[in-house]
Amino acid sequence: MIRRVHLVESGGRGGVFNHTVEVAAGLTGLGVDAVVHTADDCDAAPDAVRLCRCVTWHRASANRLVRQARTSARYVLRTLPHLRRVIGPQDVVHVQGMFALTPELIAVARQRAATVIASPHNTFVRSNAPGGGRALRSALRDADRVLVYSEADRLSLAERGVANVAQVPLVQWTPPPDPALVARWHTELTPDGRPLALLPGQVRADKNPELFVRALAELPGWRGAVVGEDLGPGGQVDALVAQTGAAVSTAYRYLDVAGFTALVAAADVVVAPYRIASQSGVVAVAARLGVPTAVAPCGGLGEAATAVARDTSVEAIRDAVVAAYETGAKPVDTADAARRYLHEYIETQRGRGAGRTLTR
Repeated sequence: MIRRVHLVESGGRGGVFNHTVEVAAGLTGLGVDAVVHTADDCDAAPDAVRLCRCVTWHRASANRLVRQARTSARYVLRTLPHLRRVIGPQDVVHVQGMFALTPELIAVARQRAATVIASPHNTFVRSNAPGGGRALRSALRDADRVLVYSEADRLSLAERGVANVAQVPLVQWTPPPDPALVARWHTELTPDGRPLALLPGQVRADKNPELFVRALAELPGWRGAVVGEDLGPGGQVDALVAQTGAAVSTAYRYLDVAGFTALVAAADVVVAPYRIASQSGVVAVAARLGVPTAVAPCGGLGEAATAVARDTSVEAIRDAVVAAYETGAKPVDTADAARRYLHEYIETQRGRGAGRTLTR
């Protein structure tokens, strides 16, 4: 029997956090004792979710190395000992996302004889993720079960010899959009009422924002927007908008869950022209809201999208945006997702008790 489920999401912000608290809310609704261990400055979460704010991020420092060193030291000296105290042998520890100290976190759960589930969210490592390779290797090697969110990832890991993998739904906490915030986004991004194509979330080179701009330049009568925290390519995106004359606006800032949900709800099509991906929390939020999505044929993006481009050319992305708009979408019901997670937890715990490794 499961005594408690510990969902450990160390970042406290963004898509992985919103996914984690949605899973926790679903488990709580099923009567499961679930707690989310996360950052002390985390984003808002559903009222039903119990948060343990046991991770401290030193986000204020301008020096990246100082931030990392101070955050890691606090994690080792405070967070890991805390987890060692509260985790028990009848517990499930579900590690969400990749963090530089994932191997140490899994080691603590192992020391406490808990069942360890890992969801790295990506089955690849970005070049700007310190410790990402070590974290991913540990998640795939040391967990009792790896849960992924697309069939593409499940097959990819099977080909890499990872046997203990299962696919579960990628759910995201998506509170009802605030009509006033939605209207504000409409006014800011498409004041003339043209259809709006949106590239939301962190602005990274691997998301192909320049491909998005070039595709919108070939869509007269549309407006486009790139909105999210700039992690590098913002200057190039703005220069390309000026060069092409594309009707694309940019807004580089971090959005809380209320602002992000309203932003997605304001779009006519959410676009994910990514160069590399496992899946997409952005696409999952759009699906939950009933906003059509157009994606590149990359990873597991197409499994949840309205329209999939035939390739990653400008013309193909352009045509996918139009196809998604014309097809439309209805909100996806994810109410039963928590039962899928609980099933995996129970079966993995049983498998450990019987001394066997699960395969799928």
